[in-house]
Amino acid sequence: AVVSTQSTGDLRNFELGFKLTHIDATDSEITDVGSRYLRNAINLQHVSLAGCRFITDTTLPNLLSSAEAGSLLSLNLSRTNITLEAVEILAELTSLRRLNLTDCRFLVQHRELAREVLSTELKPCKVII
Repeated sequence: AVVSTQSTGDLRNFELGFKLTHIDATDSEITDVGSRYLRNAINLQHVSLAGCRFITDTTLPNLLSSAEAGSLLSLNLSRTNITLEAVEILAELTSLRRLNLTDCRFLVQHRELAREVLSTELKPCKVII
């Protein structure tokens, strides 16, 4: 199932066991609080939260269930408010094959450190910072 927040309006209606595989919430108003509805979506393969200005480090634990299930392959967090502290959580998303963190304003000063850590921890993953 592919869901866009532009078509559904929000994520509250997703039930446990729903086989959601793709989410494109690019430039939406999703928040850290709203992202908690992703916890039960263990089949997520591709998630784009690009440009979601209310997304911070707090969102990342909500994606761990998909990563632990080995399904999360692609994560786009570009233009969000992710910080260097998030790198530790991102390094746990070992199923990732593509991670986009471009233009995260709180990572700009730490770009090289983040790239080094993530490239080491997520070897098969293409990390874009």
